[in-house]
Amino acid sequence: MTSDRNPTAGQFNAKRLVFAVLTALLFCAFSYQLWFHAVRTSATFDEPAHTVAGYQHWRCGDFGINPEHPPLVKLLATVPFNFRTMAGPQTDCGTRLVPKSEMFGLGGNFLVENNIDSVLIPARLLAALLSLALAALIFFAAREMFGSWAAVTALAILAFEPTLIAHGALVTTDMGLSVTAFGTFYALYRYVKVPNWRRFVIVAVAMGLMLAAKHSAVIFVPVLFVLFIVDALIYREPLANLSKLILRRVGTFAGAFLIAFVILWAFYGFRYTATPNLPGNMPSVGEYIMANGRPEMVESSAAKIVTAVSHARIFPESYILGLADIIASNSRNVWIFGERYVTGQWYYFPLAFAVKTSIALLFLLPFGLLMAFFARERRRELLFLLAPALAFFAVSLTSKMNIGVRHILPVYAFFIVAAAAGAVWMCTKARAFQYVVVALLLFHAVTTVMNAPNHIAFANLFFGGTDSSYLVFRDSNVDWGQNYKLVNEYLAGEGITDCWFAGFGNPEVMRASQPCRFLPDSAFQRSPSTMPDSVPPVIDGTVLISVSNLPPRGGPEYLALVEAKPTAQIGGTIFVYNGRFEMPVAAALNRIVRANFLASKKQFDEAIAEAHTGVELAPNDPRVHLGIGLILTQAGRKDDARREFETAIELARSEPTLFRNAEVRAKQELRNLDSE
Repeated sequence: MTSDRNPTAGQFNAKRLVFAVLTALLFCAFSYQLWFHAVRTSATFDEPAHTVAGYQHWRCGDFGINPEHPPLVKLLATVPFNFRTMAGPQTDCGTRLVPKSEMFGLGGNFLVENNIDSVLIPARLLAALLSLALAALIFFAAREMFGSWAAVTALAILAFEPTLIAHGALVTTDMGLSVTAFGTFYALYRYVKVPNWRRFVIVAVAMGLMLAAKHSAVIFVPVLFVLFIVDALIYREPLANLSKLILRRVGTFAGAFLIAFVILWAFYGFRYTATPNLPGNMPSVGEYIMANGRPEMVESSAAKIVTAVSHARIFPESYILGLADIIASNSRNVWIFGERYVTGQWYYFPLAFAVKTSIALLFLLPFGLLMAFFARERRRELLFLLAPALAFFAVSLTSKMNIGVRHILPVYAFFIVAAAAGAVWMCTKARAFQYVVVALLLFHAVTTVMNAPNHIAFANLFFGGTDSSYLVFRDSNVDWGQNYKLVNEYLAGEGITDCWFAGFGNPEVMRASQPCRFLPDSAFQRSPSTMPDSVPPVIDGTVLISVSNLPPRGGPEYLALVEAKPTAQIGGTIFVYNGRFEMPVAAALNRIVRANFLASKKQFDEAIAEAHTGVELAPNDPRVHLGIGLILTQAGRKDDARREFETAIELARSEPTLFRNAEVRAKQELRNLDSE
């Protein structure tokens, strides 16, 4: 008897050991990749703004800076700032709403003045704790729902999923929503299985953290409620009184939401006003939308709803402004396969998911979907996984702001568990399938490691790989300002000390991160902190350019580069050219940048003269006329400014898709002049 039982016990212990070792290795692999990405990439476009906002949140409870996003991730990432002496931003804390254009400059200077990496890397590593929490939740959810091997498979997919690594150690809000949303639905699943007070409180707290993570969390709230009710209808006990059960669940959900609501207010210090030292100075919802978006959005039904909510003062003032920002930003130019569209397209996010998702997840996910039809005993679990993910995905199809797969990042956790469950289910149906799964996961790991640290620009091999990602998108799916360190390494390796760079990202961080002189980028109208070098109409030498600045997104200023052959491609996002290039439009836009700097110093005569030089270099570019019009407005020469804005509008109509933003801004400035 003993000899018969020992081998079985030994096999059981061996399986447990293999399971434990694989789990530990996968957690370590994911942790290492998050760390590696955090230290090897530069600050992305949004991170400086979030970082300085978190500092101001802790410093004086200022939520008038960066109200576009709730404070959860910003507060977590900037905890270390409370224990060190730092050079604060050059603005009074908590006395005004910081405009978005100024906020990015404040954030960039904040990082530069405090040594970029010494601020950014600790903040990123703390933000990465959210990713590790997501890994733990995925592991425990998969194990509870589908068993141990589904948990290991899910962890294997997660640990090497490039998009999750890319955004898992950034000071941004996308991972914050991903972990809190998954945690909330997992907590709800556990509650409906075994209802008790402890699990109820966990649901409520998770929902509160979700609301404090990102404004788009509001999409999940009705999904939670509907799923809670639907589960009662489908999986109630046979003798249960349906009406009483529904009423009980409605009351339970209301109680959980009330607690979540209190938690949201707690993140804003239980204070309605966004700024602690000058209450009541915030713009209305309509004024905020007019200042930060397209004016036509003021008349939208969403704007009217948010306006009504703001009058009731149900939510903190800063949170309301964040909802207004979603409306203001819900219509932007988008670039897909080299074509420019003036607003978002319904197929953008399905395409982004197809391009930016690993082959392993794309291959295994359909088995999870099939499992929902054929594995009756697991339909309840799959309902809690697929309903929220598919609902969020469906809402994304209506979005007119298409700037990156990161905006649907929350669906990944749900899909990963479903894919892992489908893989293990198929292995039980066909044992040979386990070899396919193992081979696929090994391929998944190897290709992801080989791609490091270029996970932001990642594209799977179906779409040509990372170096071809720019052929599909020209947004944060490719270049988000993350490759300045790689640029420095390339320049040092090639011995290049004299170069020009049309980069994309935070200007202050970019200026402090690499040695090249600057060519204008898509944000050329922002005033720099120092006078930029004058760009000649003809450049002879080495030119580096972000794919975001290449036509069609970059306009005609860099057509000469498109016609040349690049000598290198850095990180999938930056091309290097050598030769002689005629770029008068780039030189003209540079004059506007220089003019903006002079105007910021109240040197209006010099600024106007510099801007006129830009007009002479590119008389048919509406952006140049818009630029000089803005400077003339600051100088008080409103009639001259009006003529420049009218010229900008007329010229923009010749290329309505290319110069849409210039036309909209010029029309807005004309309305401002008329209202004075």
